[in-house]
Amino acid sequence: MEEKFNQATPQRPAGTRLLDAEIVPVDLAKYMQEIKNEKAYELNGKNAITVFKSEKVTITLIALKKNEFFQSITNEEHSLLSLHVITGEINFEVNAEIIHLSENQLLNYHLNLPFTATALADTICKLTVTK
Repeated sequence: MEEKFNQATPQRPAGTRLLDAEIVPVDLAKYMQEIKNEKAYELNGKNAITVFKSEKVTITLIALKKNEFFQSITNEEHSLLSLHVITGEINFEVNAEIIHLSENQLLNYHLNLPFTATALADTICKLTVTK
C-alpha cells in the first residue's frame, strides 16, 4: 500500500503528516490542542484537521466555539456519517428534527439529507464520513 501524506499549507507550514497507510496512529489530544491554538479557531470560532483520508473514509477532528456550526456539503454523497462528540454539546438538525448530542455520544447517519450541527458549548467532535 502506498502511504499518503498531507501537503504543507500556510496555516500548517510544518506540514507533512501521515493520512493513509496500513497503520495510521492518531494522537487526538495533540490534534485537539493544535486546532484550538491556531488562529483560525480564534478568528472564525471553528477549526478542523483531517487525521485520516482514504478513497472511502475521511476522519476529521472539528473544534467549534459555542453557537458555531458546520453543515453538509450539498453535493457530497456518503453511505455513512458518524459524529462522535468528544467534549461539549451539539444539536444535529436534519429534516426539521433536532438530535441533541453531548460528551461521549455518537450519532450514525445513513441518509444523504442536508444537515446542520450547531455547538451549544465549546465542542470538539470527530466526524467520520464513509463513501
